[in-house]
Amino acid sequence: RDKFESVAIAEPLLGEVGSDATVINADKEAVAKAITAEAVKTAGFDSLDTAAEDGTAFVFMGHGTSHTAKVSYTQMQSQMNALGYKNVFIGTVEAVKAAGYTKVVLRPLMVVAGDHANNDMAGDDEDSWKSQFEASGEFDSVDCQIAGLGEVADIQQLYVAHTKAAVDSLNG
Repeated sequence: RDKFESVAIAEPLLGEVGSDATVINADKEAVAKAITAEAVKTAGFDSLDTAAEDGTAFVFMGHGTSHTAKVSYTQMQSQMNALGYKNVFIGTVEAVKAAGYTKVVLRPLMVVAGDHANNDMAGDDEDSWKSQFEASGEFDSVDCQIAGLGEVADIQQLYVAHTKAAVDSLNG
C-alpha cells in the first residue's frame, strides 16, 4: 500500500456481470458483434445471413468457471439472441443440433487461444469439442478457428476504453 497513491481496476471485457441471464449491456453487445463479425469473415462469408443460408453455425467456447460469474456465458447467449444471431451459440453441442445447422465453426471465447482452444476445443482426443461434434454424426463439417479475442481489433479497443475509464477515475 505504501508503494501506490491509488489503484483503479478497469471493468471486465463484458462489463458488469449481473445476477441472471437477462443482464446484457453495451459491452456484451460490442463483444458479440465484434467476435461474430470476425468469425464470419474468417470463415469466408460476407454476412452472418449468408453463413446461415449455407447451414453454418458459429459456436464460441468459453473457458468456464465454477464462480458465479459463469452467468456471463448465458448472458452472452441472451445478447446473441437479442441481436437476432440465430446461428451463433455460446458453447453447446445440443443447441446447434436442435437448431438444424449442418456445418459448425468453433472459435474460442477467450482472450488468448492457448491450451484450451488447441486441445479442449480443436484437439483430436475424443473429449474435445471438435471430436464430440464430429462423433455426433449430425454435421457435414466441423472447422476450428484458433484465434483469441485479443486478436480482434474491436476487442482491443474495448480494453483500451475500459483502461482509459479506470485511469480517468483516478484523476477525478
